[in-house]
Amino acid sequence: MRLQRLSVSGFRNLADCNLDVDAPLVAFVGPNGQGKTNILEAVGILGLLKSFRTVRTAELLGWGAEAASVEGQGQSGDLSRTWRWTLQGGERALRRDGKNVDPSSWLSSLRAGHFVPEDTGLVRGEPALRRALLDRAVFTVLPSHLGPVQSYRRLLAHKAALLRSLHPDESQIEVLDGQLVACGLRVLAGRQEVIGRMQKSFQNIYLDFSGEMASVDYRSTLGVDPEHWESFWWEQLHENREEERRRGRPLVGLQRDDLIFKVGGKAARAFASQGQVRSLVLAWKLAEMEVARQEGEAPLFLMDDLGSELDPVRSAGLVRLLRSIGAQIFVTTTDVRYLPEATGEVHYFRVEAGKMLPG
Repeated sequence: MRLQRLSVSGFRNLADCNLDVDAPLVAFVGPNGQGKTNILEAVGILGLLKSFRTVRTAELLGWGAEAASVEGQGQSGDLSRTWRWTLQGGERALRRDGKNVDPSSWLSSLRAGHFVPEDTGLVRGEPALRRALLDRAVFTVLPSHLGPVQSYRRLLAHKAALLRSLHPDESQIEVLDGQLVACGLRVLAGRQEVIGRMQKSFQNIYLDFSGEMASVDYRSTLGVDPEHWESFWWEQLHENREEERRRGRPLVGLQRDDLIFKVGGKAARAFASQGQVRSLVLAWKLAEMEVARQEGEAPLFLMDDLGSELDPVRSAGLVRLLRSIGAQIFVTTTDVRYLPEATGEVHYFRVEAGKMLPG
């Protein structure tokens, strides 16, 4: 998949623009505070269907703007497509080739991976962050995973609300548990499949970056044997039924699982250096891209603030690897000297006070 044109209107501090981005590497260059990350975020909106910076969509609107839109034109497989994301009145709309589509359909034709400085907090942060990291990887490889994950979250929130009520309806909770188990097993199967497929690539990429051995494992409270997941889940639900009511929240399910990164056999969350953490996250993101490429096309790859997280040698190696996968790369940087040389055609844009100027 590849974007050829990008149009942005009413988005953060950006002036309305229509850009030619038909190149293997697209770079947004300029001092901090000019809008480089904002334009990268706009590209990310198309490939991620959410901001990598905020969960508050109102923040995406420009000052005084009533609506924002991001439109991309490009290639997906053998098809020329147009993707248009709009935000108005707090409501998001997705149109592909002029027709309304759901998120899963959209992501089947356009998606993105990304690495931003804040991502290094994933390894040491709360388990929920790493579960989201894993689910994002599964979306990238298997876009249909989005539906079960969203359904599981809605069902879990509904159960939590029931448990907080003064007199929880036992029959409703039993029905919800059945739906949670059925939906959760699909989520769990997707997670296990993709992490199994990513493991070797992750280990090899990390080894290339650091010269060390690393691993990543999915730790589920349901164990490792798929044949026993369902029966064990119901067993745990029955054993914890009274405790869930006493505490007023769900105690059994995927919301207790975690993704465990290790370096040299030790848990990275406790023992890894900042440089090791950075390499772990990058190796994960690149392994995600490689496995997605095995499914058909490489997603777009976005990298914010090139030069702050990687030295020039590693930056060059990263771009070479992404190009070998076939990914179109979008980066921001404060200085063109941080960009690797001899990477093929590059489109540069200077960013000044929200305006995109020819490089």
